[in-house]
Amino acid sequence: MIRCRDRGGAIPHLRVHQPEKGYRFSIDSVLLADFAAPYCGRSALDLGTGSGVVLLLLACRNDVLRKGVGVEIQPQLWEFACRNIGENGFGGRLSAVLGDFRDDIPGLSPRSVDLVVSNPPYRKIGEGRRNPDPRKEIARHEVACTMADVYAAAERYLSPRGRFAMVCPSYRIPEMFALGIATGIQPETVRFIHPHADEPANRVLVAGSRRKAAEPAILPPLVVYSARGQYHPEVERIFEGFFRG
Repeated sequence: MIRCRDRGGAIPHLRVHQPEKGYRFSIDSVLLADFAAPYCGRSALDLGTGSGVVLLLLACRNDVLRKGVGVEIQPQLWEFACRNIGENGFGGRLSAVLGDFRDDIPGLSPRSVDLVVSNPPYRKIGEGRRNPDPRKEIARHEVACTMADVYAAAERYLSPRGRFAMVCPSYRIPEMFALGIATGIQPETVRFIHPHADEPANRVLVAGSRRKAAEPAILPPLVVYSARGQYHPEVERIFEGFFRG
């Protein structure tokens, strides 16, 4: 059990179930939720929600969020997301849909969502070693969707003044920018994630909108570890902002 701190100061319990084997959420989901939280309005959509952790964290941080929908193509992960939403008392605010977000999402109208988020598969087919576990391969390789599919779904559901936020490998940022231009979701804010201060970035957080920004704002880098096995103080603060246990 972990505890999630809400904005009012109370410490409700947040229990997150996930598979013992197969895909399990990583620190990237927590960093994405923290990055996207300031953009959260009354509605949110998580493309490829997994066990629902990003939506749960957004709901903990933002009382204003009244309708959060997570779409998941893997039945087992969808079941975990439904269980996590229900057991944590968010059934009136959050829901999980079993399906393919490339199709129409039940209950959502086009251009109606204030915040769209995604922690999509990082690698293209043919990059790196194939994972023998099909559940992990779908989560990590573009087997069921591509980055272009993610942007297309975001473009379909993002409201005129909404934001789209995602995390992905830093080497794919040219593709992200190109897709942002193609879909009209221009990058506004960029933050690179570095494993250690003296190492190159290996992840990037990007937020975009339909507004026409002159150029994206590059935030200070986010360093994950200050020493071997020890989180950087800023990452510690991010965890503390969500969890206390």
